[in-house]
Amino acid sequence: MTTRPVIAISSCIMGQPVRYDGEIKHYPELCQHLQTYFECLPVCPETEIGLSVPRPAVQLSGDPAQPRMTGRDDPSIDISDLMRNYCKTKIVSLTHISAYVFKSRSPSCGPNNIPVFNNHQIIADNNRGLFAETVISTYPDLPVADEITLTHQAERDIFIQQVLDYYAKQTL
Repeated sequence: MTTRPVIAISSCIMGQPVRYDGEIKHYPELCQHLQTYFECLPVCPETEIGLSVPRPAVQLSGDPAQPRMTGRDDPSIDISDLMRNYCKTKIVSLTHISAYVFKSRSPSCGPNNIPVFNNHQIIADNNRGLFAETVISTYPDLPVADEITLTHQAERDIFIQQVLDYYAKQTL
């Protein structure tokens, strides 16, 4: 058992080849810095539901209050139910985490400003990715950030302190 806080982090940030386009979007300095304080638990909802790498890009579409996750270039692709089922089962395995570092601009993991497109490909609203929404609504006090925010040293220091404070409350 670890005595350090465990933080979940999007697998692509950790350098794992899980992105839809097969590209590596690794943030080694950020990961190395976070690993000095925390145990990092990589999570990729899209590959964990069985999607391949590479795969067609997906986006949020339809009703902003209940968006669907559909193919960006092929709207007949709809993984909404698969992703929502994953969210329901995965969330119960994350009760021990002390924070989450999400991948920005991801329709599954983006913590904010994720576009929802209507039938005419016009942005209807800005939301969270489906999985990020599940995590944040289930654990509203959990410290969360994305890799873009954490590239700034001041924001990273604030986040680290928030995680340590959250962890201290967890271990009481």
